[in-house]
Amino acid sequence: MGKLVVLKLLEGNFKDGFPALLEIGADGARAEIALQGHLPPAPHIPESLQGWKAAFEKQLNKKCGSSGAGGARATKRKQSKSSVTSSAQQLKEEMNQWLNSGDERWQKIRDGLQQNLGQSEAEIRVIVQSEVGEMRELPWQVWELFRDRRVEVGLSEPEYKLPKIQTTLGRDRVRILAVLGNSEGIDIEFDRQEVQGLENRGAELEFLQQPTKQQLLETLWQNRGWQIFFFAGHSKTEKESGKIALNRTEHLTIEELRNSLTGAIAHGLQLAIFNSCDGLGLAHQLAKLHLPQSIVMRQPIPDAVAKDFLRHFLTLFAAGLALYTTMRETRLKLEDTWDKKYPGASWLPTICQNPAVMPPTWSGLLPPPSWQLQRTIREHSDVVECLAIAPDGKTLASGSYDRTIKLWNLQTGELQTTLKGHTSALLSLAFSPDGKTLASSSNMEFQDASIKIWDLQRGSVKQNLGKSWLALRAASVAFSPDGQHLASGHLGFTALDTAIYLWHLPSGKVKSTLKGHGWEVHSVAFTPDGQKLVSGGNDGAIMTWNWRGEKREQTLKGAEDWLQGFRGWFDTTVGFIWDLAISPDGEAIASADTGQKLIQIWNLKTGKLLRTVTQPEGYPLAVTFSPDGETLASGGKDNRVRLWNYRTGKLLQTLEHFGPVKAVVFSPDGKTLVSGSEDQTVKIWRLWP
Repeated sequence: MGKLVVLKLLEGNFKDGFPALLEIGADGARAEIALQGHLPPAPHIPESLQGWKAAFEKQLNKKCGSSGAGGARATKRKQSKSSVTSSAQQLKEEMNQWLNSGDERWQKIRDGLQQNLGQSEAEIRVIVQSEVGEMRELPWQVWELFRDRRVEVGLSEPEYKLPKIQTTLGRDRVRILAVLGNSEGIDIEFDRQEVQGLENRGAELEFLQQPTKQQLLETLWQNRGWQIFFFAGHSKTEKESGKIALNRTEHLTIEELRNSLTGAIAHGLQLAIFNSCDGLGLAHQLAKLHLPQSIVMRQPIPDAVAKDFLRHFLTLFAAGLALYTTMRETRLKLEDTWDKKYPGASWLPTICQNPAVMPPTWSGLLPPPSWQLQRTIREHSDVVECLAIAPDGKTLASGSYDRTIKLWNLQTGELQTTLKGHTSALLSLAFSPDGKTLASSSNMEFQDASIKIWDLQRGSVKQNLGKSWLALRAASVAFSPDGQHLASGHLGFTALDTAIYLWHLPSGKVKSTLKGHGWEVHSVAFTPDGQKLVSGGNDGAIMTWNWRGEKREQTLKGAEDWLQGFRGWFDTTVGFIWDLAISPDGEAIASADTGQKLIQIWNLKTGKLLRTVTQPEGYPLAVTFSPDGETLASGGKDNRVRLWNYRTGKLLQTLEHFGPVKAVVFSPDGKTLVSGSEDQTVKIWRLWP
């Protein structure tokens, strides 16, 4: 999971400096850190910026703006590059001196960045918010603190809101409207061919070649919606307002497209790309319409550089890279290829971001694959409470209140065997990492054990854990990743007896006992690296443990000790943590909270709540992550299985049972989802296509 950094410089000027507010958090979640500071004065920066801009433009055969609405992307250099080389270097050095200032009010901001942005982060998005035009024109990427990390910088308006998106019908590909405007002096045919290549990646294209204003308006209004708007041609910024040259005679401002663009955004427009000159004015106006994101060029751009940008950007984005990572990789390629010839050319492409929206991925723009019912199994005679799939993806285990465990061929749905031995309702199942054994737990057992370890090859019990005259209910079991230990969550006679047991399987003995929950421990899970154990209880608490050291590390939610948690026995508003799951990367926890009727996502490292996913009806009973970590499945009291984009909270699909859904599990390849219900059925769903 990447980081989101927002640097707010909403007031001030270069003479007096800028009050600064820094916010840092996990991407897609609310900020976990907020720091106030002050960026010191730098009256020389605007002059250096203008010096580089002027020198850069002199190298172009034509300046953008020399022919009405934007001139041309130039194809040849006109003068020696010595002046632009020195001016680019000067701007870069002065920005680093400024941003590396030892002013104590700014030092707090710098320290916050250095301490919280690791060099190994998957992606770090930095958004700079400012109303000062020259602040938006600065190449923030040259700051050494950013260059040493996987950082890409976007710009944002101080005011923004989440756009209201209507559902679009009949879309099965990424819909792109490509407008090829006035091409005088530039090779727009190259742009056409590059965009055309996206058809092989699942794009549906419509090209408008030098359209009239009326043609563009009518096309933008299409109810099926566009997700990407692309423009190649001439453009220009004048007093923070931008205009594009549709053809040789018609020039158009964003204001003249306001209504049609507002409609396009409502129908799903996510991204506008202007492969044209001087587009910050266009981005400024589009931000006022709350467009999720746009990509523009800060200044006039040589035609050859614009071509290379488009080629690299579209290739990387369509290949699956995140938007900001795509821009960063594209920028590095431009730097290697063009910055010696056109110093500062790699600074030109800019993302302008609506912070209320998560940037799209190419796969995210494609319609989500649908889950379709392949088979319904009706072999159990009571509630199906628990499910597990073997690590090789071949065998499905289901446990029921009918006191049996059934093993199925996951591919064909055929019953392989029925395991009998429990004399009480099954509550939890877990395959060992090598897939050779199965752990099961049940309700209270008399003169037996509530936890059994099955030898799957023989189809018999090889270990009984906790066998006694009265073995109390074990609601949850989980194998450690090395297969040597089993964690089990229990209900005690009293709150003092409630515990998590760590069993050493080779010896069959309890290695350690973890106490802290005030009521039954209904869910336990090891992190993928095996270092931590996470537990959720009927006391409404979520706890993380250093299980080897027998030490509780954090209480993410609920009571800090069993005495406080005891009130959950009498206060139904506290709710149960009925189930929890850990993301495959070990960074997030999803919990099914019956009290608040929400699915909550937590940062495992910090213990902070990242976001909530609303359960529209009933309450959640089961949660699980897909193996790729992109999808969360939940089962609910309202008889439904729901598929979510857990990073955004977007509901992807709803599947139906005829009773509350008690268990959900993905196959290791992520292409099969299995659900179990109080309707006594097991349903196998396949991802299509």
